[in-house]
Amino acid sequence: MSPLNKIIVAGVFVLTGLLLVIGCGSSTTNSKSSFSNDGEKHPAGWLPLGHKTAAMANQGSCSECHGSDYLGGISKVSCSECHLGGVDSVHPKEWAEPVALNHSAYVKANGNESCANMYCHGTTLEGVDKSGPSCSSCHLGGPTSVHPLDWAGGALVTKHGEYVSTVRSYASCATIYCHGVNLEGVIGSGHSCSRCH
Repeated sequence: MSPLNKIIVAGVFVLTGLLLVIGCGSSTTNSKSSFSNDGEKHPAGWLPLGHKTAAMANQGSCSECHGSDYLGGISKVSCSECHLGGVDSVHPKEWAEPVALNHSAYVKANGNESCANMYCHGTTLEGVDKSGPSCSSCHLGGPTSVHPLDWAGGALVTKHGEYVSTVRSYASCATIYCHGVNLEGVIGSGHSCSRCH
C-alpha cells in the first residue's frame, strides 16, 4: 500500500472515530437511560417523592450516574450531600444538628409508625443495619417513650424535675404518647403522675 493510501485510510478511521464521539455527545436521549441528557437530569417532581419512590424500587439504578459507591460518579453529586448517614439513610442532611429537635418534630407530625419500616428503624423499631438504629438505643423505655437514655437510674428524678421546671411545664407531659392527656399514664410509655406525686 502506498504512503498516500495509508494516510487516506488513517484519515477515514480518525474521521469515523470523531463522528462516533460527536454522535455520543449529542443532546438526543439515550434509549437505554431512564433520564434525558438534555440538561434535565430528572423529571419534574423528582425531589423528594419521585426520588424516594425510584430509589426504593431500585436503588442500584442510581449508580449509573452517582457511581457504584454513590459518592458522585459522572453526576458529581454524592448521595451523602443530601442523606445524613449515607445512601442507605432516609434522613435528610438537615437533621444533622440538632437531630433530636428535627426527629422530634417529624415524629410528632407523622407518628413513630412512619419510622417503622425496613428502610428506617425496622418494622419493630429495633433498627436497620446502615440506616436507623434501634429506638431503644436513644429512648428510655423503648420507641414509644420520649425520655432520653440519660434519664435512667437515679438521674430520672433530677432530669424529670429539671425538664418540668425549666424546660417545659407539666402540660407538655399530658399527651397520648407520654403520661396521658389527663396524666393518668399510658401503657408502654409514662405511668400515671399520681404514682410519684
